[in-house]
Amino acid sequence: MATRRVGIVTINDDTNYGNRLQNYALQEAVRALGWEPETLRNRPPAWDRALLAPRLLHEARHDAPALAARTLTRVGERLGRTSAGPAAFLERRRAAIAAFARANVASSPNEYSERPAAEWADRYAHAIAGSDQVWNPVYRRAQGIDFLDFVPAERRIAYAPSFGVQRIPGFLRSRYRDWLAGIPHLSVRETGGRRIVAELTGRDVPVVLDPTLLVEQDVWDRLIAGRPPIVDRPYAVRFFLGHPTPEQEAWLDHDARSAGLAVVDLHALDREEYADVDPAGFVWAIAGAERVSTDSFHAAIFALRFRRPIIARTRFARDPRWDELLSQNELTAAPSGVPGLRSISDVDWDAVSARHARLRRESTEFLARGLASRLEP
Repeated sequence: MATRRVGIVTINDDTNYGNRLQNYALQEAVRALGWEPETLRNRPPAWDRALLAPRLLHEARHDAPALAARTLTRVGERLGRTSAGPAAFLERRRAAIAAFARANVASSPNEYSERPAAEWADRYAHAIAGSDQVWNPVYRRAQGIDFLDFVPAERRIAYAPSFGVQRIPGFLRSRYRDWLAGIPHLSVRETGGRRIVAELTGRDVPVVLDPTLLVEQDVWDRLIAGRPPIVDRPYAVRFFLGHPTPEQEAWLDHDARSAGLAVVDLHALDREEYADVDPAGFVWAIAGAERVSTDSFHAAIFALRFRRPIIARTRFARDPRWDELLSQNELTAAPSGVPGLRSISDVDWDAVSARHARLRRESTEFLARGLASRLEP
């Protein structure tokens, strides 16, 4: 095999800034190592029919509210009832994200499902699974493609994938165990993922940087160069994927007003003013902000990269991604006085940058070792 083409398998849609930016960053990291990255266009198919009954039993025992909500939705659809429609400018946001991907992410000429696995194996010298929640069974429906089963085992690399759950459901554990055992160059993004791998396979694998932290700063500086200011006065970026409580909203509004800051709300898709902001614009908005209020893992990463204070909101009772981000950067989050909001502002930015540089070297070395293995003459 003479090709130096590398296939990247990740969540491949146009609904999420962080996903497209981590995909772009991993592509650039692979390219910097002298390879030709290409992201496989893919959509997860329906659940394997053999898993439907075990999945139903699992949800009935362990996640009855989610099962009930999904059942009610399906009943409503069959009766012709619809829930509230999507946000007014959601499709414009998706179009902006898709345009960014077309311009910046090298993608496969065909969808994965359009060609037999053997053709994909012939196309790539290596395949990389990662990053983002590509191993989340809820998002991806437990598919072999996400564990690179279309290429021989020696060509498989997992770079910073996240499981997105604390534990793999019992009905999937044997499949995950076999898939993980078949990846020789295996890393994860969070210590929780490291624990899952150890439980299922007995292996101790490294935790590596999310791709958005893996690349050098000049990758992001070049991406946003030459853009006009997003607003013409000092501002705070607000980006919440969940829904702040009224008390949290009031605190955030007061915080911005008291600092004399305009608010750039990048997730307010019922308003037109920021509907067309693409992933590069997302990075640019954060880079120019006085502070960033968010519950988004990747928004927080870019705030750290551009040395911006963060007001962190946790969407869940416990979010291991936030735990990882704080631990990895040796940061503490101070209570704001409002439940669910914490401030990351008293930061030794030089120390954070130095820590990133060390972790970047280690993570790059892991990726380079995987790509250097089994090179053809």
